[in-house]
Amino acid sequence: MNVTLISPYPDITAFGLRTISAYLKQHGYKTQIIFLPDPYGDDLMYGVKRYEDYILDELVALCSKSDLIGITLMTNFFDGAVQITQKLKSRLNVPVVWGGVHPTIRPEESLRYADIVCIGDGEDAMLELVNKTANGEDYANTANLWIKSNGNIIRNPLRPLTQDLDIYPIPDYSGEDHHIMFEGHIRPLTPELTKLFLERGTVSVYLKKIGYQTMTGRGCPHKCTYCINDALKSLYGGRGYLRWRSTSKVIEELLWVKKNMPYIGFIWISDDAFFARSQEAIEEFCKEYKEKISLPFSCLASPLTVTEEKMAALIDAGLIYIQMGIQTGSRRIQELFNRKSMSNDRIMKAIKIINKYSDKMFPPSYDFILDVPYEEDKDVIESLKLIAQIPKPFRLQPFALVLYPGTKLHEMAKRDGLIIDEVRQIYAKSYTMREPNYLNFLIILSRGGKFPGRLLKLLVSYPFVDILNSKPLKPFFKILFISMKSIYKLFKRLAGKA
Repeated sequence: MNVTLISPYPDITAFGLRTISAYLKQHGYKTQIIFLPDPYGDDLMYGVKRYEDYILDELVALCSKSDLIGITLMTNFFDGAVQITQKLKSRLNVPVVWGGVHPTIRPEESLRYADIVCIGDGEDAMLELVNKTANGEDYANTANLWIKSNGNIIRNPLRPLTQDLDIYPIPDYSGEDHHIMFEGHIRPLTPELTKLFLERGTVSVYLKKIGYQTMTGRGCPHKCTYCINDALKSLYGGRGYLRWRSTSKVIEELLWVKKNMPYIGFIWISDDAFFARSQEAIEEFCKEYKEKISLPFSCLASPLTVTEEKMAALIDAGLIYIQMGIQTGSRRIQELFNRKSMSNDRIMKAIKIINKYSDKMFPPSYDFILDVPYEEDKDVIESLKLIAQIPKPFRLQPFALVLYPGTKLHEMAKRDGLIIDEVRQIYAKSYTMREPNYLNFLIILSRGGKFPGRLLKLLVSYPFVDILNSKPLKPFFKILFISMKSIYKLFKRLAGKA
């Protein structure tokens, strides 16, 4: 059995895909991984094909000896996955499996293009599928798989969630039969190219160090209405979804990284809520990490999970950067997001704990969600007033809301008639596509954390908001946003050449 696994994501982390590859290899199968970074990245273009025909011809050649092809995707990479799949199926008689968040939430839609859809965790389902195919057995009753068969869909049930994540090997960074689209062609993913792409990671660029990105667990303790984690948790009945790898397994992975990727300058832990680990688990991790890895690291947090004790332990172990989701300063929108327990008082308490270690860390990043369809100007003003109170230094990461299918907010907006064209409003929308208006402009001005808080409070008071956020001035801000985006792209291009 030769299995090809394809990722259209802009970065090369693809933690799930690499873990599946390693798991299949562990059981004696040959895999190749092909990275096809979406050429448009976060700047999605409606109705524009992602890949040139000659690139897809190169892909077909690489897949010509494959017995099974898997593609991972999220909603905003749907168009690219369709284009890849249609090309492969037009030239090869090989089953194509789609997996990842979007096929899990919308399996019927995905089966318009793929032969098989993997719902939920993919490691064991893919192994069973490959085993049965290799042995010439019928795989029609494989749990977690929905399968097209003679014009019908076989809808298999979910298998129980694997609670012991240590049964899975560390992600496959071997480089064996790994390829990437780079500078107009698909070529081997050499150690030099791996280093180059890791160097381009968002946090790597900010910290000016090359980061290795990993996950120490799966799931999230929260049930935010804008987040797909809530939908995935509900898929499994809401229980047992948050799981952790053992400290020893994570350390095993990072020891391999230190030995084989000596250029790595920090570890980028991308769990949705690393701070949700218990105090005991964090202290165990910190002890082992400090003794055996001793590299700077970054992680994500939520206002509810940050404590004095956890911060102290993590800082001692080498924490140098933290990203925390605030999302909104409006009580009304906090309730809409199912985050009413994360009040502004709780948010500021977490921020003050983080700020105590400002001399030991890079300025923390705080996430805010913009352009919520149920939001009013007063809600955004509350967020800006909260931003004005945040002690410096800090950074803001403003994300435009994308109403991803499967989320509670998507269901609500659909019911209320706010989603008219899903393709344009969701599939072709990126979190970088912010509404060009005065209040969003103030949030962007605050991104670097240097904008004076007193001035910000003044600019969100009467008469500034009434005049500058008025309808007649919207064209001005639209032009301003377009100009700012063009300048940013120019600087990014120049920085890339430097």
